Amino acid sequence: MQLFTRTIGPVGACLLMLSGCGGGGSSGVSDVVTQPVTELTISGDSQALTGDAVGLVATLPQGSYRQYSWTQLSGPTVELLSAGTAGIGFDASEAGSYQFRFTATRSDGSTLSKDASLTVTDTSAPQAQLRVDRAVSEGAEFSLRLNATGISNVSGWSFRQLSGPSATLETSSSEPVLFVTAPQVSGDAVMTFEGTAQTDAGTLTDTAYVVVRNRAEVTSPYFCNGSGDNCATTSPLAYVRPYRSDSPYASVLANCVYSNQLTANNLCTINTLPPLGLNTDTPSVDAILDRVLVSNAWMGERFAYFLENLDPNDDFKTLLGATTAIVISSDVRPSFYWALTGTIYLDPDSLWLTPAERDLINEQPDYRAGFGDDLQFVMPWRYVKDDAYAFSSTDPQARQTRTIEAMGLDLGSLLYHELSHANDFMSQAKRQAGLSGSDTFLTAATNPPLLSDQLTNGYPLQSNEMYGLGQVRFFGDNADVTQQGYLPSDVAGFFFPDRANDFYNYASTREDLAMLFEETMMKLRYGIDRDIAVTNNPASPTSSNDYLVYRGQRNRIGAANIRPRALFAVQNILPQVYDDAAALLTGLTPTELCSNEGWLDNLTPACATSLGVLSKRARVSDTPVPYRLLQRAHDRVLPLPKP
Repeated sequence: MQLFTRTIGPVGACLLMLSGCGGGGSSGVSDVVTQPVTELTISGDSQALTGDAVGLVATLPQGSYRQYSWTQLSGPTVELLSAGTAGIGFDASEAGSYQFRFTATRSDGSTLSKDASLTVTDTSAPQAQLRVDRAVSEGAEFSLRLNATGISNVSGWSFRQLSGPSATLETSSSEPVLFVTAPQVSGDAVMTFEGTAQTDAGTLTDTAYVVVRNRAEVTSPYFCNGSGDNCATTSPLAYVRPYRSDSPYASVLANCVYSNQLTANNLCTINTLPPLGLNTDTPSVDAILDRVLVSNAWMGERFAYFLENLDPNDDFKTLLGATTAIVISSDVRPSFYWALTGTIYLDPDSLWLTPAERDLINEQPDYRAGFGDDLQFVMPWRYVKDDAYAFSSTDPQARQTRTIEAMGLDLGSLLYHELSHANDFMSQAKRQAGLSGSDTFLTAATNPPLLSDQLTNGYPLQSNEMYGLGQVRFFGDNADVTQQGYLPSDVAGFFFPDRANDFYNYASTREDLAMLFEETMMKLRYGIDRDIAVTNNPASPTSSNDYLVYRGQRNRIGAANIRPRALFAVQNILPQVYDDAAALLTGLTPTELCSNEGWLDNLTPACATSLGVLSKRARVSDTPVPYRLLQRAHDRVLPLPKP
C-alpha cells in the first residue's frame, strides 16, 4: 500500500515510552559520564556467530580531531559503510578471524591508532540482529531495527539499555524498532542496547554498541530552543567531512554551513564560499562534488553517481548553481534548504540502495507526525506511471534492496523541490546581475526580488480556509472548532476552484512555488503523473481503500488556472526548459479521479461520468496493514533570521 502526503502523520506506529512496552534500563545505565576518557579505547564484539550483527566503537580523549578511519587488516572482507566515523557495524556472514585498525588524526597531523580483533564461529542456528552499531553526537536522534534471520514468525519484541549514560528510549507498537535520543555527555561514552525477539525458534537476543560523542556547545542564535522564527536545532550536529578531502573548500565547508557556532559575525561571505553558479549557468560535476559534506562516504558516492549518470539534461547540475554546498547526513530529517547558508541539507533516505545502507538512516518519525489528526479529511498524493505507483515501496524488515532507477526517481523529485527553493532566493537572473563578494550569502539572497514573492503578487492563491488548514497540518497549529468540522466536501470546495496544485502550496509562498516546479519537472522529464485528492480520515484504516476519494485529480498542473503559475515557476527557476514545459502543459488536461472509490482503486480512474455512475473495474490488491502517510515528510525551508 502506498499513500503519499506531504507530511507524515497520523502515524499508525504509535510511539510509546519504552518503559510502557516491557523494556527499560539496567543497573549499568548511568545518568552522566563520570570518568573522562584518557586514551583511545575500542569496545564492541570480540566473539560472534555467523548471522550476528556485530560492531566496534572507539572512544577518544578530548582533542581536536579532523579525520577518523577504520581499515580491515585480516579476515573475510566486509564492507565498512561507516569507516570514516568512530563506529562501524556489519553482518558477520562468514566464520573466521577478523582484525581492524582504527586511526584518529588530529588537526596538527598527529595520529592515534588501535587494533581490535573479532572471532566469528560458524553456526546454522537462527540469529537476531540489532542493527547497526555506530557513532553519534550527544543529543542525536537515531534508530536501531531488530531482525531475525531464518524466522518466519516474530510474535513479539522488547528492548532495553544495558549500560552507558542513560538515553531516552521509545519504541513502536507495530514494528521492532528502537528510537533513541542520545544523552548529553562530558566525554565520549559507549551505550549498549539489547533487542529481544520472541520467535518460532525461541527467544533470540542481540546487542548493539553506540558511542555517543561530546560535541562543541551550541552557541549559535540560529540553533536555538526550537520555538523561535529563526531556529534550526538545539542538538549538536553530526560529524561530517568533505566528500572530497582535496577540495579547495575542504577547510571552510563545515564551518560555513554545518556548525552550531554560526552567528551574525561569522557567516561566510560570497568571496569565501560563492554560489556554484556564480560564473556559469551549469557547474561541472567536479565543482559540485567539491562542495559536498557527508556523514558517510557512500552518501557522497551515490550523489556523485546520480549527477554523472542520472542527469542527462543537466537539470540538477544547473539548479545546483544556486547553492553554496550540499550536506548529506544521517541526522538530517527531513530534507531542507536554508538561505542563511545557501545550502541544501538532504535526508539520505533518498539515496540508499542496500539494506546495510538503510540501516544507517534514522527511522524516527518526522517531527510533524500527527499534526492535524483531529481534522476530518486527508489530502493524499502520489506519483503515478502507467496507472501504477511510480515509486517503489520497500519493507525494511524484509531487508529489500532498491534499484538505481528507483533511487533516481526518489532523489530527482526531492532535488527538483529543494533546488527550486535555492533558485527562489538565488536565481540565475540574480547571479547574472552580479553579487558583491563582501556580502554574506544571506544578504545577497534576500535582496529582492524573490521568485515566490513575484508569484504571489502576480498569481495569488485565494482560499483563506486552505491557508488556515495548512497551518494546522504543516505547522501544528491547533484546529479550531470550525476547522474540525470541515468535511471532505467542504475542503474540496475550497481547494479545487483555487490555483494550488497541492495542499502543501498553502504551507508558505515558498512552498507554493516549489510544488508547481516539482510537479511540472517530474512530468516533463520522467513522464510521471501526479495525483492529489481530498478523502475522509478513517479512525482505524486497514487499507488505503478505506480512504474514499471525495474528489481528486491527476495532472492538476494542466488546469487552465494553474498552468500560467507553473510556467512562471519554470521560466524563472530553469529558463532553459521553458519552451518544452510550455508545450507539455498546453496539451495537458487534468483527469478526474472517481468519487466514492478508494485511493488504491483510483490508480486507474475510469469513471462513467456521462451516466453519473462508477465503472466496474478489476480491483488492485492492497496489503491490509495499518495506514501510514508513509512517503517522506516534505521538506522545510528554515525561516530567515529576524533583523
